[in-house]
Amino acid sequence: MLSLISLGPGDLGQITSAAQRALQAAQVILGYQVYIDLVRPLLSPEQQVRPSPIGHEVERAELAVDLATSGQSVAMLSSGDIGIYAMASPVFEVLRRRGWTGDDPPVEVFPGVSAIQAAAARLGAPLGHDFCTISLSDLLTPWSVIERRLQAAAWGDFVIGFYNPRSQKRDWQLRRALGILLAHRAAETPVAVVRNVTRPDEQISLTTLAELQPEQVDMFTLVLVGNSQSYRLGERLVTPRGYMEDCRSGGLGDCNVEDLSSEMVQPFDFAQGQPSTPPPLQTHLYPISLIHTDQTQAVVVGGGPVGERKVRGLLNAGVKVRLISPEVTPKLEAWAAEGQLEWLQRPYQTGDLLGSRLVFVATNHRAINAQIAQEAAQLGLLCNVADAPSEGNFHVPAVHRQPNLVISVSTLGQDPGRAKAVRDQITAQLDNNGT
Repeated sequence: MLSLISLGPGDLGQITSAAQRALQAAQVILGYQVYIDLVRPLLSPEQQVRPSPIGHEVERAELAVDLATSGQSVAMLSSGDIGIYAMASPVFEVLRRRGWTGDDPPVEVFPGVSAIQAAAARLGAPLGHDFCTISLSDLLTPWSVIERRLQAAAWGDFVIGFYNPRSQKRDWQLRRALGILLAHRAAETPVAVVRNVTRPDEQISLTTLAELQPEQVDMFTLVLVGNSQSYRLGERLVTPRGYMEDCRSGGLGDCNVEDLSSEMVQPFDFAQGQPSTPPPLQTHLYPISLIHTDQTQAVVVGGGPVGERKVRGLLNAGVKVRLISPEVTPKLEAWAAEGQLEWLQRPYQTGDLLGSRLVFVATNHRAINAQIAQEAAQLGLLCNVADAPSEGNFHVPAVHRQPNLVISVSTLGQDPGRAKAVRDQITAQLDNNGT
């Protein structure tokens, strides 16, 4: 028998009765030394204890399966809930590789109180509405994936629990995560910093998104960030069960759903259904010039000559570029090697647009271009579609730049060649006049 046992956040009183019975019935106890030390008072001298250091999770899982397969009763320990960022997953990965069919050895998982649940109980009711957990450790997950999840959670107005927020070697990820959240949430959004919850040295402090200091956070800490409706109540943190709560109680007067979407959940812009058909470019055109381009993230999908032209213009304007394409031109590859842009060498995936403000679609596949344009519209992003301008919501004019002067020439997206010719004529005229 292989029992995967959750120990809860640290206090022995938080271990379930079922988990405690399974622990005491096991012949062999496996786990990280700290976890074994926590349950020493529950063990008997007859039980064999085999601790192993942190970082040896796969070896520990292999040993557990070996011992259970040989006929012994084995208990594998993890703090919190063993199925949440813990040892259950490595054990089942080992079983899968060995062709396990579900009965040799028998495996039972005993759930436990996770760190986020224990922290929430101490704080009151911070998880009263939709929430998610995100691990900021990029040891096993690429940071680009973590950042996409951060953007999605921030945009979706989730309460967020950060696991593995900061360590001595990983000291920048939390600060980057806070920057992403501050682009979507108010600076005064309540935040709880909970360290060693339920243990003798438990520490809990309440702060705000803008005032949180990453230096006060370590690997024994869980950082809990409220959503747009969360509020502080004394030394507690509360998230209402719904956005309509104040309306039902009369707290907002005669409010309606439109009031809520415009007043309560700002600055989030949740798309409602399919985007409406854009008006004809010939009668609805509003040219603008972007500023603070060094703070702007653009995604270019497609690495051919058209994609190269888009990237060149963006780099010249100081925009941060993420290029998504399995293959690229030699020039794009060189720019990526020089660190001028981020190149994801793979096809486009749903979700790749999160975190960007500008989208340029330039692949050779019409269906993919249409899909990306639709996703950009649903996210409320500015999108340029090379092969079907009407599917996007902006086009790129021909531009002449010189100190303190920028001239843009547009044919409303209908004749880019003519726009370039007119731009060149203007450039020549300015050069001739010495302007």
